[in-house]
Amino acid sequence: MTILQELAALYEARAEEKGWPRPGFSTEKIGGVVVLAEDGSVREIRSLMAPMAPDIKGKMQPRAMSVPTLSRTSGIKPGIFWDKTAYSLCVTETPEGPGQGKRTAQEHDAFKAAHLKLLEEVDDPALIALRRFCETWAPERFADHPDAAALVDANMVFRLGDGRFLHELPSAQALLATTGEGSVMCLVTGRPGQVRESHPAIKGVMGAQSSGARLVSFNNSAETSHSKEKGDNAPVSETAAFAYGTALNALLAKGSGNHLRIGGDTVAFWADQPEVEWTIDAMFAGTDDAAVERELRDRLQAVAEGRAPQGGYLDPDARLFVLGLAPNAARLAVRYWHPGRLGRFARAVTRFWADMAIAPSPFVKSGVDLSPKPLKLLRDVAVRREIEHIPAGLGGDLMRAILTGGRYPVTWLAAVMGRIRVEGEPDAKAGKVDGRRAAVIAAVLRRNYEQEVPMALDEGARDTAYLLGRLFGAYVYAEKSYQERGAGLRQKYMGSASATPARVFPVLMRGYEHNLSSLRKAGGMKAGAGVKADRAVAAIMDGLEDEMPATLPLEAQGRFFIGFYHQISAFYAKAEDAADALIDTEDEGEDA
Repeated sequence: MTILQELAALYEARAEEKGWPRPGFSTEKIGGVVVLAEDGSVREIRSLMAPMAPDIKGKMQPRAMSVPTLSRTSGIKPGIFWDKTAYSLCVTETPEGPGQGKRTAQEHDAFKAAHLKLLEEVDDPALIALRRFCETWAPERFADHPDAAALVDANMVFRLGDGRFLHELPSAQALLATTGEGSVMCLVTGRPGQVRESHPAIKGVMGAQSSGARLVSFNNSAETSHSKEKGDNAPVSETAAFAYGTALNALLAKGSGNHLRIGGDTVAFWADQPEVEWTIDAMFAGTDDAAVERELRDRLQAVAEGRAPQGGYLDPDARLFVLGLAPNAARLAVRYWHPGRLGRFARAVTRFWADMAIAPSPFVKSGVDLSPKPLKLLRDVAVRREIEHIPAGLGGDLMRAILTGGRYPVTWLAAVMGRIRVEGEPDAKAGKVDGRRAAVIAAVLRRNYEQEVPMALDEGARDTAYLLGRLFGAYVYAEKSYQERGAGLRQKYMGSASATPARVFPVLMRGYEHNLSSLRKAGGMKAGAGVKADRAVAAIMDGLEDEMPATLPLEAQGRFFIGFYHQISAFYAKAEDAADALIDTEDEGEDA
């Protein structure tokens, strides 16, 4: 089934349980209510704003409310039974305060005309009151309600006295009801219906317009055929368009628990068995409880291996859906679409974990080995680890590789090595960056290049790049053991040593001999560090049988860094906690 079909099916399955809007309605942010008298006069303009429970600052937020759908991109088009104050009350914000803008009067006239036509023959007292309001309201009366000044440009609804909101009345909903009959076959449902001219706006995608962007849209002559315009090019019924739009907006709503951010993409996910949906969020975003996350990791591992998991059953045949979206002007781009079974998902994710395995593990928290998180790995290749600097498209390419078992993006390895060269030594506050980068390099080498990568320090390895990385680690250890410098060997030479070793290592050797001599003279613990470094250097030099290469290709530079990581970790390892063995890790400002 297609994306739209699965989203429409999701709506049908959960609309009643979740309280999602009915067809013809959408959830909007409503700031206030206009309270009417029976003669159409305004008794009160009352705020519906309230502080949200999680908002500790007490910031006032509009109320989320199901109201008749309004699709307005440009031009003048009024809402029915609700709209912002420019349409409903003929008042907008101006430099002088509440008043009329260039087209406020036209907007209000359109609002009045639409309601006078709709309410021409109604007999419900509340609807009659709204009709009389449209006939008699004068915008200067807004000043009679001083508290309403805070609601200018907010969305407003109506009600008669203390009764129900007008749009909730059965009589109002009967006016809005349509038969939905039509002669055009819907491409989503396969049933005849009225064609949706303009598809619903999807909100909540990072980087897209705050008013929403469309998943399906036609507005250029190049996108039309056989004289068909807009929605007629790919007919989707009003019912199906409403269903998929409502479901996707609900998944992307704040606090839904059904979306996360991976690089520049917003990822929506769901399952036909809601109880397994949280596995996606926990594995890719993490939880606040390391023990819970570890338990889920074990259960997912059991599903991947075909074993009965302890701690609760996870149905391997449960259907999961992962949809990656990215902004594209007024539209949305589908970065990836991955429907599948939980068993397949578990095998793909656990293979990703296996690819990333390295010791000491950088993914340990409170003594528990957790799963690597894609967003944190992507931040490690960004300038200053800021999300907006993650290379464009890398997040989607990485998620696609994880979910399908395909090759990791080549740009991932290049980006990691680029940051290693530029930074020299990462900021200790960023957490176990060295370990995470070494794990990324190991993953790419294992899957893309089909190379065997040592899990931990391999003193018997004879790979030249790996040995040179170990040798560089020994030189760095000797220098740090003797004297901390503002810009040491790692900052100065990590990039050049891994790329052009034949040119750089003779210089490093001379510096090492000086540091070793100084360590011996210092005595005590420094002399002991010198002995440790010298033994490692001697063993490594015995393994370097070939001439030192003039240059190393990108994948060999990756093996160089893994050798460095293993060696420097071994130098600083504590018998009781080898997992935290790195230089200057004052404990990091982030979790593993």
